[in-house]
Amino acid sequence: AKEKIEAIDDDNKIISYSLFDGEISEGYKSLRGTLQVINKENGGIVKWTFEYEKLQENITAASPDSFLDFAAKVTKDIDDHLVKA
Repeated sequence: AKEKIEAIDDDNKIISYSLFDGEISEGYKSLRGTLQVINKENGGIVKWTFEYEKLQENITAASPDSFLDFAAKVTKDIDDHLVKA
């Protein structure tokens, strides 16, 4: 699958991605992931939300839960980048 950053909201620490092509396009009309960082005392919490529209109700495509690996990778990449900064 490919990803594209759709929007960045620096004030609210939100990034929205659209995911497309490959396995995604076999089962979904649209799939969007939104990452939000919520500040805490000694760091932060990352909240992911996925919005999707299936091509059909009875598709056998990957469950949206399977995109949690994508979420974990993006979260780790961002964390690595921020630690180096």
